Amino acid sequence: VRGIVNDIQVTTVGGVLEPGGKLMEIVPLEDQLLIETRINPRDIAYIRPGLAATVKVTAYDSSIYGDLHGEVETVSPDTLQDEVKRDQYYYRVYVRTQKAELTNRAGRKFPIVPGMVANVEIKTGQKSVMDYLIKPLNKVKESMRER
Repeated sequence: VRGIVNDIQVTTVGGVLEPGGKLMEIVPLEDQLLIETRINPRDIAYIRPGLAATVKVTAYDSSIYGDLHGEVETVSPDTLQDEVKRDQYYYRVYVRTQKAELTNRAGRKFPIVPGMVANVEIKTGQKSVMDYLIKPLNKVKESMRER
């Protein structure tokens, strides 16, 4: 397995590991990445597997290094509670990218390593500029209705 050693559990020489215990994690170096993202429950209505996604790694300026393109692979069936902020809930969504590194204009490759923070934009549909301009007019029209 070709990969990066991550989350080493035993670091002492001669350390003992209980049967079935985890020694370390190896994150494989593949052609693709699996990005875990959290989606607010109010935004989950249109998120489903197969949707196109754009991943912007915050460590690299996307205007220089570009973005990673991928698609939504799985959506958790229910909300999960944040471990730190116990009053916040989210859906766990996994996005699989097409590549595992970013390439700048000169062709130099920059790897994405475990733990890097990213912003994920999921395309749920499209609207024209006219749709945005007409929306307030439709709201006014609906507000004048009587039951």
